[in-house]
Amino acid sequence: MAETSIFGINSNLDTQDIINKLVLLEARPLEIVDAKRAIESAKLTAFQDLKSRLQTFKSAVTNINTTSRLLSSEGNFSNNNALDVNQVVDITTTSQTSSGTFSFAVSQLATESKIISAGFATTTTEIKRGQFSIEIGGTTQYIKIDDSNDTLDGLRLAINNSGANVKASFLNDGATTDPVRLLVSGTKTGSDNAVTVRHFNSLIGAGDVDATTFTQTQTGQNASLVVDGVSISKSSNTVTDVLDGAALTLKSAGSGVITLATDFDDIQNKITDFVDAYNDLVLHLKDELSLDIDKDETGVLFGNFTVQNLQQTLRDSVTSQVQGVTGDYQYLAQIGIKTQSDGTLLVDTGDLADALTTDVTNVSQLFASTGATTSTSVTFVGFTNDTVAGTYDLQVSNGTPQLSNENANTFVNATGSGNFFAGASGTDANGLNFRLSTVTNGTFGTITISLGIAETLNRVLINLTDTSLDGPLSAEIDTATDSIRDFDETILVMEERLLLFEENLKERFTNLEIVLGRLNSQKDAFDNALPGIQSLFSGKR
Repeated sequence: MAETSIFGINSNLDTQDIINKLVLLEARPLEIVDAKRAIESAKLTAFQDLKSRLQTFKSAVTNINTTSRLLSSEGNFSNNNALDVNQVVDITTTSQTSSGTFSFAVSQLATESKIISAGFATTTTEIKRGQFSIEIGGTTQYIKIDDSNDTLDGLRLAINNSGANVKASFLNDGATTDPVRLLVSGTKTGSDNAVTVRHFNSLIGAGDVDATTFTQTQTGQNASLVVDGVSISKSSNTVTDVLDGAALTLKSAGSGVITLATDFDDIQNKITDFVDAYNDLVLHLKDELSLDIDKDETGVLFGNFTVQNLQQTLRDSVTSQVQGVTGDYQYLAQIGIKTQSDGTLLVDTGDLADALTTDVTNVSQLFASTGATTSTSVTFVGFTNDTVAGTYDLQVSNGTPQLSNENANTFVNATGSGNFFAGASGTDANGLNFRLSTVTNGTFGTITISLGIAETLNRVLINLTDTSLDGPLSAEIDTATDSIRDFDETILVMEERLLLFEENLKERFTNLEIVLGRLNSQKDAFDNALPGIQSLFSGKR
């Protein structure tokens, strides 16, 4: 403030304005660096936003990249009597559910054993010491009743802590006297899990004598059902091994018809959701890579190779032929999903519905990953992201399974032991997992891997979004982050230099004012002395 107060006092210059303008001129390089930093910051934000969008899109892709996720089925039960509204069975289906119609009847549900004691005054009433036995399915477990558990509640806790498949609780029947009863229930249903209990003590000369009376109120029994005329008994009300791919939860006795069928509406909705997610991503990429010549404007990621490559990969994935499918549909366009001029997809729901009803398996192969074998001795298990789609010849030589690309006759030993094997690292079959029922020398047909569009995209997205893989998108984010950090360091140095430059200017202009002040003082002194000098010289004349 002391320096500012003398600015222009002797020179009559607007010194502060001069300094400000000189500082602004000196700051031009800093403004350029700031602008470059702003560009990198916008790119970083755009890349991070893109990563988030890709993860969202990956969820839609993952929802249909395997047949178990894409294919859906539904099960319905209708009572024989239209006026009967009781719920006989709940049906849960999977992609493996076999379609069909089955007559179905339940005559009894599976139940657990329930046993109740005689009444006691309170939960803390003492009981006789001795033994408490729990018999389940022919196996008996004993609990010793002593001073640590010789109350009704102590026995309840001992039963629950015994590890037996029973649970003890209290029931109050509201009686005037002795209203508290001990209820022992089996935790598993079925006749094989029937429960009996006994509380007894030993008396000399009398042997084991019951100390508490227990009454069985419900017996453990199996569920009885009839499917297409075949009588079936099950220990549980959840039945998973009667109809392929369907879990039946028995609810009550009754009869009717179970209908299992492919849920075409659900499959179509999943495919439509995928298309919608794809279109959202495509339009976003188009905006980020845009070039408006009239406005001389570009998208934030205009010209970026990673984003351009992603855009092209998306286009190629949805327009290319899917290899390894079995059926007439090999392109999305054949099932009513066509590419528009702006790169988005348009779904003809009628054509898609027709394709699904014509050959749902073929349609699923266009999206999901599949594996098939031609030999009954070979079971396809799965594959990894390293496995290349295609057909592989399989043979066993000297007891070792070997794989080769079809007709290439370049067999390489598979890895593994027993009956589980995988394609060797460094080959197209890397990660191809399969089982062999025998390792006898000979040929075992082929294994075909088909990668649908969703699985192909899933691999691309994993490479882009999985940070651990150091993919191209991660590299772009890291590069932008490093550039911003470098710019911040450069800006800090330039700001410090600019501050020194400004301080130096202030110091110089301050010195100028001081020098001018001294000169002015000397001028004033000289001007004041001049008349005297003139009179002095005038007097001598």
